[in-house]
Parts: sequence; structure tokens; C-alpha cells
Amino acid sequence: MSDIITRSPFTGGPVEEIFDTEKMSFRGEEYIVHTRYYKCLDSGETFTVSDQDDATLNDLYSQYRIKHGIPFPDEIKAIRTRYGLNYAQIGKLLGFGVNQWAKYEAGQVPSDSNGRLIAALRSKEVTLKLLQEIRELYEDSEFQKIYTLIVSSPDHDPLASQDSIFYIGTERSINNGFGEFNHRKVEEMVKFLVSGETFPTKLNKKMFYADFLHFKRHGKSISGLRYQAIHYGPVPVHFNTIYDHIPGLSCQSVFIGGHEASVLSTSEQPDPSVFSDSELETLKEINCKLDPLSTQEIIALSHSEDAWLHNYPNMGIIPFSEAYKISL
Repeated sequence: MSDIITRSPFTGGPVEEIFDTEKMSFRGEEYIVHTRYYKCLDSGETFTVSDQDDATLNDLYSQYRIKHGIPFPDEIKAIRTRYGLNYAQIGKLLGFGVNQWAKYEAGQVPSDSNGRLIAALRSKEVTLKLLQEIRELYEDSEFQKIYTLIVSSPDHDPLASQDSIFYIGTERSINNGFGEFNHRKVEEMVKFLVSGETFPTKLNKKMFYADFLHFKRHGKSISGLRYQAIHYGPVPVHFNTIYDHIPGLSCQSVFIGGHEASVLSTSEQPDPSVFSDSELETLKEINCKLDPLSTQEIIALSHSEDAWLHNYPNMGIIPFSEAYKISL
């Protein structure tokens, strides 16, 4: 659960959450990161809680990973699970310590050299070559087992960029909230936010608020999609095509006030297992807060956000740095 503080630990009085930026150093380099902290309105003292500290570090580490080409924790896990290897097997392949790979999956940032080694394993050919190079370190049975696992693994990196044009640009950056792009997660997120049935315009805003609120609190989006500021507010880039490819999602025409409109509905229940606890908590909160609003009310709400106001004149991509100012 997210830590939401309403009373000061110093005086018991009211607090205000402050959003700011500061310069932080990591491995000899400086980065501008977003910070959140609470201020006691009675004493003026400031303090943080774990969610705020984690989000700040996620921002810092994400910038470093992108600059140096170091895979993110979920990408590191996907590499290992693609080949069906355990921690010891893949660690031995790269010459890591017994627990090193597990630490990287848990969030520890690899060194630049280790990061490049891990990234190289995205190539099945490179992985097999590395295995052959250290053939003498294995017993015959162990070598054959690992070789068979790698050979029989999927030929393509499951997290590689998609060929479809509407998924171009989903590589990690501030423009998609440093989030992992995953077809399955996008599909389940849409199903979750449809909540029975909804208008596409309202769904677009719910997607936006869910991703930006999660980034605001945790330093990473849920979907890994980009958002654009258009006339009716923020929308996922190529949203129509994305919704057209969601299994079980259907679109029907209805007449409201003499005008034809589209309504989305789903015949499938979302699978909550694809989400982390914080992601699921955010999605539930968005449904709770935004379901009661009409489409026009949610459009008006999105039009009040700096994220839309700053980027609508150019119909631009909305960077997730705008998340710290959203009203939810």
C-alpha cells in the first residue's frame, strides 16, 4: 500500500506534500531528479516516507540505466526466464557471484561492464557463444542441459521493440515513464479500466491518470505507453489501433441526444496477476475516483492539468515529468 500521510509525526498537525527537483550524484555523475517530501505546517520540519524515497531513487537509477544502456530489473528477469535458467546457471555463464544476478533482478544497478554483459544476452547467438567459450567449466551433463535450454528458448527477445507502428517509441524514457512495455499488461490494464463499459474518450483519460499517478508515486508508469495532448485531453499514442487489438474488447454504436457515439465493453475479466501490488492499487483508485465522473467532467479535469496545457499547443508527447503536478 502507498504511504499517505495526513498528520505530522512531530506535532500531530496537518502536513503538506511538496514536489521539487534536486541534483543528485550517482557513480560520479549528477542528475536532476524529482523529489517528494512532507512538510509539517505547524513546525516547518520536513520528512519523507518510503514510497517517496523509492520514487526518487527510481528516477535517479532509471536515468542512469538509460544513459549507460543498462537493462532494467524486469528486463534482466525476462532475459533469464526466456532461457529457463536459474540464478546460479546464468550467473556462472557471466562469471558473476552466486547471488549477484538475483540482486540485479531485485533492483541493484549493475556496473557498466556487467550491464553490457547482461544486455548482450538478449541475443541468443551471443548467449550460445558465451556458453561455448567456457565449455571447460562444466560437466558434460550440466553443459548439455544448459545448451538445450538455450537452444529451445524463443528466438526473439520478448521485450524487444514491436514491429507495429503504433508501438514505436516504447523504449524506456521519460516520455513513457521508464515503464516496461508489455502487450499483455496493456491488454489487462485496458480491460481493468473499461469497468464493464465506457466511452473511448473516458478510457483514454483513465489510462493517462493511472500511468501518471503511478509514476508520481513510484517513479515508473504501468503500461510503458506514450501520451499525446489532443483536443479532448491526453490520450495514449495510437489509442484507436491499440484498443482494436485488445482480445475480448468490443465497440458498439449508441445514440445519445440524437448523436451517434461509441461505447467500449469487454467480455473478459482482467487478470490482476500481471500487475504489481502498487499498480493494482493505482488502477483500483482510478476506477473509484473517475468512474463517477461523466465523460465531459473527466475531459474538463484533464484540461486543467499542466500536462495537457503545456503540450496541447503543439499536440506534443507529454513527458512524465509532468506527473508531479497532476491533481489526483
